[in-house]
Amino acid sequence: MKTITILGSTGSVGRQVLDVISKYPNHYKVVGLSAYRNESLLREQVEKYNPTYYYFPSGGIEVQPSVFDLLEDKAYTKCTSSLEELASMPADIVVSAVSGIAGLWSAVKVLSRGGTLAIANKETIVCAGRHLKALEKKHGGKILPLDTEHSAIFNCLKGEEKKQVKSLILTASGGALRDMPIKQLAKVKADDALRHPVWKMGKKVTIDCATLFNKGLEVIEAMRLFEVDADKVDVVIHRQSIIHSLVEFSDNSMKGLLSAPDMRLAIDNALSYPTRGKEIIAPLSLKEIGTLTFSAPDYDRYPCLKLAIEAARAGEGACIALSAADEVLVEEFLKGKIKFTDIAQTLAKVLTKFRKIGNVELEDILSIDERARKYTYNVIGVK
Repeated sequence: MKTITILGSTGSVGRQVLDVISKYPNHYKVVGLSAYRNESLLREQVEKYNPTYYYFPSGGIEVQPSVFDLLEDKAYTKCTSSLEELASMPADIVVSAVSGIAGLWSAVKVLSRGGTLAIANKETIVCAGRHLKALEKKHGGKILPLDTEHSAIFNCLKGEEKKQVKSLILTASGGALRDMPIKQLAKVKADDALRHPVWKMGKKVTIDCATLFNKGLEVIEAMRLFEVDADKVDVVIHRQSIIHSLVEFSDNSMKGLLSAPDMRLAIDNALSYPTRGKEIIAPLSLKEIGTLTFSAPDYDRYPCLKLAIEAARAGEGACIALSAADEVLVEEFLKGKIKFTDIAQTLAKVLTKFRKIGNVELEDILSIDERARKYTYNVIGVK
């Protein structure tokens, strides 16, 4: 039985991880859980899964031991002092499903002790992927991608030689606004951008899908996880979201992973690694699907994707700054403080400001992140 800690267990990804675990009660044991805001759901999860540890920023969540625990003199769930401490506790797999740069040091903790990190936290990979890969190699740990696209690439690369990889191709649905006239995008409200046609995800990533900045982050993730140059990562619009990624090889052949659009497949693959999981998602019927379409992304519609790719080519400093700025901008857009089109316009200014930083040390990441956030607030005039 594998022991699992989930950082960010109350979010969209965290809940899906618990859903997969619940289907295999004899295979997995939850030993750690954490949440940032959702205290009531975390309390429910702690009571249901009885982990050894949990973390909540404001402290204890008043989880009481059961009568049976007291009778058996059994140790019950304890609150750790930080997310990093929770990540340091023994577990076969630590799932990082937190949002934003907040997951950085917990990821470092896992890999520094040679642990296995199943990660859906895009921003941490974007900002510190090179350093995480170095820790993976140094301490003998393992990074397992939970993003559907990178999980697909991970599977397509099994048994292949790196020198024979010509390119990595990420597919994108196009997001909630893919059919809206470009001239109307300035009037878009948060509710419009949150109506994703295929995937059910958290608010931040759903808005990022509407701008396609999310796919730009995934380009950077692919560079970091699979150690390739930006020019070897491409993006194609694939509205059906059936092919999740492809790998092109030196003989011009391609391998792709096809499945119903359900993130639980990537989760199951990571938790069951190195074996393949069970029938966790619905079977795929190509006869019913009939047609798969592909097209190049329109940068007039998706300027955020172009900016992210430019940042990837510029270096780590630019990637860190854009990632931080986007967190600010998406939050302010969801509050109704800025327009949808302000996101791309502000990211362009941030890129100009930070593009010359180049690669940075691990200790400098949070400083650049903080500077980029302050600059972004100044640009949009919001405190």
